[in-house]
Amino acid sequence: MKFSVVVPIYNVEKYLNKCVESILNQTYKDFELILVDDGSPDHCPEICDEYAERDARVRVIHKENEGLVAARNTGIKEAKGEYICYVDGDDWIANNLLETVWKKALKNYDVEIVVYSAIKQFEKHQEEIPKAVSEGLYNKEKLKKEIYPYMMYDSRKPFCTGLIFPVAWNKIFKREFLLKHYCKEEKIRMGEDNAFVFECIYEADNIYFCEDKLYFYNQLNVSSMVHSYDERRFDNNKLLTNYMEERLKGKDKVLDEQMNAFKAYWLIMAIFHEVKCGKSINYSRKHINQKIKETKALKGIRTNELPNSAKMYLILLKMHLYMIALIGAKVISKRRG
Repeated sequence: MKFSVVVPIYNVEKYLNKCVESILNQTYKDFELILVDDGSPDHCPEICDEYAERDARVRVIHKENEGLVAARNTGIKEAKGEYICYVDGDDWIANNLLETVWKKALKNYDVEIVVYSAIKQFEKHQEEIPKAVSEGLYNKEKLKKEIYPYMMYDSRKPFCTGLIFPVAWNKIFKREFLLKHYCKEEKIRMGEDNAFVFECIYEADNIYFCEDKLYFYNQLNVSSMVHSYDERRFDNNKLLTNYMEERLKGKDKVLDEQMNAFKAYWLIMAIFHEVKCGKSINYSRKHINQKIKETKALKGIRTNELPNSAKMYLILLKMHLYMIALIGAKVISKRRG
């Protein structure tokens, strides 16, 4: 079997049929579909079982709710295909995704990863996710020269914008390769794709980048997630960055510099999260003070390697000027809409 398509499912009843149909209608037929029901409280479990009864390519795994990382890991450990493809349960794919990947990359090259382009689907319009890497096969020498120096943080672009869009769903991985590098920290609840995507890109010997727009990233149900407050954001940041440093730190000087910028970026975004979710400045000031101390979020971040805008923010935090940092975040957020 060439492909295993793994779909983690939780509370996506409204979109699940479209997701599954887009996979079952693939023009390339040699695949299995693994639906991982992560203890979904809606009608998703029944929908999954109905598809399994109708199509022999569908396998369903029902499990207790443990989060996205655990659901994906359950799927990849059960997969039998030579390559593994992720699709989130509220997204969908082009009907020629597997065929395009097979014909352009896997038929001719022995690669660990194929990366393809995607479309953001809004209610009334679509937006292409910008392509940063030209199409073609990238061997280790080309990856070292053109990808790794800008993978996580491209200093030629806005702060912490990298060449690699760190999501799982626009990539196909060779199964034996993924089983060595999947995210093993299942407690990560935000940024979980970062935890293993950058490691996979760095460890791969060959990657094929494909310009075809093959994935549809659903933005129809995002607003509630964006504005929901997560008081454990700093704790999640620590879990994420510690895991990534354990896997990547010390392997490459350029990678260490990018990891430093990554840690700074996630800390700054935690500050912006406070104001975007409508918390009072006074509440957020106290919360930030407490969590930065508890998680030691500033420890080890080298400000001299960062652009001036990020450096200024880090200096404010190091001086405990949280009120000024929050007011600045509020002003910037308002200007950006």
